[in-house]
Amino acid sequence: MMMRRTIGLSLALLVVSATAMAKQAHSGHDEAAPSSKSKPAKAETIAGKLHGKQQRAHGKAVARSEPRHAGQARQQAARLPPPDQYIGPLQVIGQREIGAAAWYGGHHIGRRTASGDRLDAVHLTAAHRSLPLHSLVRVTNLSNGRSVVCRITDRGPVSQRLLIDVSPSVADELDMKRAGIAKVAIEPVAPAPSAPR
Repeated sequence: MMMRRTIGLSLALLVVSATAMAKQAHSGHDEAAPSSKSKPAKAETIAGKLHGKQQRAHGKAVARSEPRHAGQARQQAARLPPPDQYIGPLQVIGQREIGAAAWYGGHHIGRRTASGDRLDAVHLTAAHRSLPLHSLVRVTNLSNGRSVVCRITDRGPVSQRLLIDVSPSVADELDMKRAGIAKVAIEPVAPAPSAPR
């Protein structure tokens, strides 16, 4: 319940900030365009002043910072983490294991995993006891047939009854969040070698 409220609040703030940035960018374009009624004399005096300053600064080392637009800074701050990359065709490279899977999140979100990455609710990651870190594994929910490829970034699960712990995004893809624990099959996979042309 707390996670839904947090996600809802985050989405609402994202929409509000995006509309504010769009309005600001739109109004900035309107102000930057000179009107046909503007006085040319004023533009000439400004150009003359700038020319005089450039002549005085000629030969001197003048440190000037380029003006930064507030809109660019906000856009950089509002960027989301990069999406998971497309892996392409896969081949199974290990034995298939069948067991129970649970998903973990809550107070674990934001904490460092065994690989050094932080657990988040966006990336498709999992925890396994013996598979190499950063290896890819296909997890298939045996009750509904859904499968997803995720990356092993952590060690676990703590419970001996569980085969694998998956991140909240993997649990969503497998449609096992409501159940909490599901019977799954896991297969270590690797990108298939590309066919020669």
